[in-house]
Amino acid sequence: MNERQRDLFLYQWSRSRAPGQMAISLRGAAIGALGGLLFTLMLIGDVGGDRGSYTGLSAIIPFIERGGKLLVLSVGAFAAIGFGLANRVFASQEAMYQSMLATGAQPPAEKPVMQGADRWPMIAVGIAVAVIAGFILFVAITLG
Repeated sequence: MNERQRDLFLYQWSRSRAPGQMAISLRGAAIGALGGLLFTLMLIGDVGGDRGSYTGLSAIIPFIERGGKLLVLSVGAFAAIGFGLANRVFASQEAMYQSMLATGAQPPAEKPVMQGADRWPMIAVGIAVAVIAGFILFVAITLG
């Protein structure tokens, strides 16, 4: 990490850490819960099953029961994963921030100017996300 990258990290993290570890972890849990909801919506069509002795409007009771179970389990699991990962990333970033401060580095008052070389990791991640999204879309269209 060069000095410019260090200053950019110190500047951004000194502002991002302000809400605290628990608030950041709860944001991760909320994002995970939304992911669990999306997961449930994708799988809800396959929840069908035997209606048993239910007739008429009551025939949706097994669907609601299985769908509700899927919703509770997936939202809970994804929220727990989001909470844990956000907590872990916060702790890792905070440890790096504190180690830089211990060496005598100070967060800059103004945002450092980024150069083209500083943007390559972001560009690489963007390309990877686009490729993965393209494959997911291709599979969704191909498999119906």
